[in-house]
Amino acid sequence: MAHILIIANGKISQKFIDTIEEKNLREHNYTVIVKDNNQVKKSSSNINYIVLDATSLFRLKSVCKANKYKTLFIIVEDMKESKVIYKNVRTINKKIRIVALDTKESLKEIRDSYLYIVDVNTIISNRLYDFLPNVPVTAQTIGLNEGEIMEISIPFSSTYAFRHIGSIQQVKWKIVALYRDEKLILPNSATMLRPRDRILVVGKPQVLATVYKKIKSSHNIFPEPYGKNFYLYLDIEKDGERAIDYIKDAIYFLDKFDNKSLIIRVANPNNFEILNKIKSFENNRIRTYISFIDIDENTIASDVTEHEIGLILLSYNCLKYNGFSKELYDLKKLIYIFGDTKISDIKEATVVKSDERIVEEISSIIFYIAETLKVNLSLREYDPNGKFEGSKEFIEHYETLAHAHNVKLNIIQQKKNPIKAVKYAKNILLVVPFKKELDLNSFFAFFKRDVDSLLLRTNKHPKLLITVEE
Repeated sequence: MAHILIIANGKISQKFIDTIEEKNLREHNYTVIVKDNNQVKKSSSNINYIVLDATSLFRLKSVCKANKYKTLFIIVEDMKESKVIYKNVRTINKKIRIVALDTKESLKEIRDSYLYIVDVNTIISNRLYDFLPNVPVTAQTIGLNEGEIMEISIPFSSTYAFRHIGSIQQVKWKIVALYRDEKLILPNSATMLRPRDRILVVGKPQVLATVYKKIKSSHNIFPEPYGKNFYLYLDIEKDGERAIDYIKDAIYFLDKFDNKSLIIRVANPNNFEILNKIKSFENNRIRTYISFIDIDENTIASDVTEHEIGLILLSYNCLKYNGFSKELYDLKKLIYIFGDTKISDIKEATVVKSDERIVEEISSIIFYIAETLKVNLSLREYDPNGKFEGSKEFIEHYETLAHAHNVKLNIIQQKKNPIKAVKYAKNILLVVPFKKELDLNSFFAFFKRDVDSLLLRTNKHPKLLITVEE
């Protein structure tokens, strides 16, 4: 939840705050600075008022010293006062995003890439211009005016940052333009989106609402946005004594995060010694649920919903022989499959290039995993014929992200069979796209020849499956 600071004085600022309340915008916390008690309204759950003179640098520092605010609005109609407040804010914080009201074109000479000026005169004149006959209209009134045209800014933490437009699946919507450094760019499939770009998208309003959430979503609090907590599925009949190792692995992962819980679902508890060991791990962050009857996909789905699960951990045998592949895909969660290597022994997260669009789509979570586990990342491309010429954009995307995330990236391009090459690698975590057609229990799975399906049929290396839409 972001913290927004509003320095308010005048009718426009009052109307702005009224609009925030009317729209019921609960996703942010708002602090409103006013000059006197007459401007104070009743505080709500996410809007708080502070009475002080923002032209005083000393008093403003007392509010801004924690640097918790992501955006600051200066909505002051007296432009002399507004400029003083702006200088005070910049003295305190050089890079905070400021949105400032300008009623007399007093701020237009300021050169500040983190300042966004709302020029009242320009907005009114443009709105009046829209009423002239036979002239182009703005996006504000064009079309159905139902939200089929939308401008979206790209946050640094977005899964869309540093991705090529051609790698983004655009069904019932389209990126038609983007604004960068105050310039209009008409993109093509090779154009890479960058943080702070503003993209213009067109499509069905309901679809654009979903696109907006995806673009704005962040992977900074793993495993969100897939969910909050971790879920370990154990089948004693299939996992045996390795169930204890799996719990230790899951706890190792859990301990890297705060405010997360591990939910353990135990099926077929036919060994009471193992069962007692499992229960001994319980504490305020680890809960165990035991089923003495067969567990079907409905039980797992219910657990996932009830406990806000984002990451599901299970063994290769449980995935293969219980036939959960399709059901797990439908849950749209991250899936960790245990291998011979413990999580604590992993030295490298490995991605084997298959479909460029899909592997670029899941790149954001791949880098976050590498950061979390403090391991290197290798991008492997294998072709028996040595045809690597078409990978320039793909590699550029990963190199850009590696620099942004400060992760060491190894690019490996070899004339080898990918399955044989990966087989002999040690201490790696395979990161694999989770596709809809994956079904390890199907007779036809044996005949699949795409790289991802072949990699999933081995149980030596642990794997992280990231669900992708196809």
